[in-house]
Amino acid sequence: MPERTKQIALAWSILRQSHLSEDAYQDMLARVFENDGIFEGPQHLRDWSWKVLRNRCFELIRQQKYQVTLLDESILNLVDAELERRDTSDMPLRADALRNCIDGLSEKSRETIRMRYFEGLRGKQVAEKLGSKPAAVYKALQRIYVTLAQCIQRKLTALDTGDSIS
Repeated sequence: MPERTKQIALAWSILRQSHLSEDAYQDMLARVFENDGIFEGPQHLRDWSWKVLRNRCFELIRQQKYQVTLLDESILNLVDAELERRDTSDMPLRADALRNCIDGLSEKSRETIRMRYFEGLRGKQVAEKLGSKPAAVYKALQRIYVTLAQCIQRKLTALDTGDSIS
């Protein structure tokens, strides 16, 4: 499960759409199961699956004529290394806290987050849909990031101390 979280994060960093990231991950898993006899150990399986996932993301981009700025190979390697380094044991708790914190945002803030991150719209496009100036959307997003980070930290701290996270 920790590897899944990292791999979905990698796919999202390339595709910028949650459903496509999940599709790429599922496709990679199918390839792993189809080729389970070729692996010479856990590290070989791990390295192979990461490469298959990245390649699948790029295939999805080409198949859908999906417009995205592809990252240079050296940047992707840095992202891979960073994701591998991170401790993901608390990812499910962080994800739950994030969902809870997003639910606590105003309707307008949730809509801004939905358009920007779930629909993949750029800041200017979000501004157009909201009838705002791009600068106002960027400032709103910065406030939302700070609010969410503080909320998540409070919830994780509450869990550590045994308090309620609601």
